[in-house]
Amino acid sequence: MDFSRLNRTRVVIGGAASILLVISILFLPWYSLTDTPERVDQGAWLCGKDEFSCTGFETFPILRWLLLAAALAPLILGYILVRGHRLSWAPGEMTMVVGFAASVLIFYNGIIDRPAPDQGQEFGTGLEYGYWLALLAAITIAATGYTRSVESAPRKTRKAPGTV
Repeated sequence: MDFSRLNRTRVVIGGAASILLVISILFLPWYSLTDTPERVDQGAWLCGKDEFSCTGFETFPILRWLLLAAALAPLILGYILVRGHRLSWAPGEMTMVVGFAASVLIFYNGIIDRPAPDQGQEFGTGLEYGYWLALLAAITIAATGYTRSVESAPRKTRKAPGTV
């Protein structure tokens, strides 16, 4: 195990992004009803519960596990680097792909297709700060993987046309 292969800045940023993603999924509110609490008492349900707001973990039965697995990507990248495993791709590329996939999933489920309350469309669903922190953390994980893959990608020199 050679810890000198790790970039301290990237470890701190990637680790912080992973921790932030886990915390925002499990504990921070993602969605809330944009109407008043009096109208919530009339029967609007969000995330399968009779509450005013809910977390990402409470909202998505399958996506929650995918996002928690995505939070492990920087840790797995660090393990691969420390152990010096030989890969067929540049280290960091899979972390980048996982971070981008998590970013797209979070973006889609917040901007394009928000969960709606059970009682029709008369109640609106708003985005809370936990959603934005999760999106920022997923983008940061992707950026961390990208910077590592660019650093470790093989440098190919271009030859002039017609030369061997």
